[in-house]
Amino acid sequence: MNDTSLVTEPSRNNRTTNIDIKTIRDQIPAHCFKPSTFRSIAFVLHDLGFYFVFLAGTLCIRRYADSWTSFILCYVIFPYLAGICLTGLWILGHEAGHGAFSSNSTVANSIGFVIHSALMSPYFAWRSSHARHHQHMNNLSTDLNYVPPVRKEHMIRFGTCTGGNDWSDMMEDAPIVIFLRILLQHVIGWPWYLLSHITAGPNSSPRKSRGWWDNSHFLPNSSLFRKDEFWYILVSDVGILSMCAVLYTVGQSFGSAAMVWTYVLPWMWVNHWIVMITYLHHTSPSLPKYTPESWTYLRGALATVDRDPGFFLKHMFHHIIDTHVVHHLFPRIPHYHAQEATEAIKPLLGAYYHVDRTSLWRALWIAFTECQWVEPDSDKTFQANIYNSSTDTQEVDGRAILWYRPGCFNIQGKSRKW
Repeated sequence: MNDTSLVTEPSRNNRTTNIDIKTIRDQIPAHCFKPSTFRSIAFVLHDLGFYFVFLAGTLCIRRYADSWTSFILCYVIFPYLAGICLTGLWILGHEAGHGAFSSNSTVANSIGFVIHSALMSPYFAWRSSHARHHQHMNNLSTDLNYVPPVRKEHMIRFGTCTGGNDWSDMMEDAPIVIFLRILLQHVIGWPWYLLSHITAGPNSSPRKSRGWWDNSHFLPNSSLFRKDEFWYILVSDVGILSMCAVLYTVGQSFGSAAMVWTYVLPWMWVNHWIVMITYLHHTSPSLPKYTPESWTYLRGALATVDRDPGFFLKHMFHHIIDTHVVHHLFPRIPHYHAQEATEAIKPLLGAYYHVDRTSLWRALWIAFTECQWVEPDSDKTFQANIYNSSTDTQEVDGRAILWYRPGCFNIQGKSRKW
């Protein structure tokens, strides 16, 4: 089997099934839904411990290293390793937002708020929008993350893509352009999303937007939030501003260079990992997107993919990459029970469970080259494993289920690949 394929059973031709959310939940042992505050805090200390071990090791080696080795150590190796540790911390804050950190909501939200504020993420603002992402995943109208354009929108964004010799047409899918687009997304993608709600569906906000500036996670009266969330968003902003004050104070004491390699560069790696992890969970040539007419909660939740990042990243990222399907079905399951829960539901889901063992970096390149816009494909819909419960009111309609296409296409609709 091609290593870029999702691992599924043979097609069932979209036959109906009696599987529903309760049936899936009943497959999972009851203890998997019970978070342990002590255990969750232990993982926070684990991530902090790794960060400070790497920092102590860097400072120790730096004392005896020449200037070139010291530069590589401080500005390349340490930021990469520290970024992994801090991403693990961010993921634990993410669990707190879901209620999977502790059964005590005050404890969970307090720790989540501190962790995310320390990493310049507005905890309560993001918690609100992320919860709606889980409620509307893969709905082209109301999802909040990585909603792809349809054919017409892609044509407007990149021109007509005639497939001729037009320079802009030829450059859109050029490897160097793709690489630069990946670089741009992974450097500024996360903060830009927080500022502008980019890649969200047109009807994903609770209130009508007053303009591009009204789609920010930092604006208490933003279109993204209900009026009763105003003070939570303001508290999130206070957390960010407080962290800015801490960073300024530390920078004054230890110097800007030290601040850059101990915090700024690792923080940029955190931004990268947040984007890469979430993008690859939701983007694959083998996964569909749904119009509101065809979308159901289970269809949306099952149209995600587990990936294998290798032992080290599985451990450091608390299995967020390799157990994402069960996370979207039941986000209150703590990460330390997610593997057991995944194994429990796989036999029941069968072909509806997706896993891709392609390396993350190759999968990223595939996503950027093969997943640029979407359109209906009745043949692919018929051959695919589209969840279709006997209790669903939404029938499988090839016109309302959309599939990814590569970037540039000609007027006959044939994609061009380099």
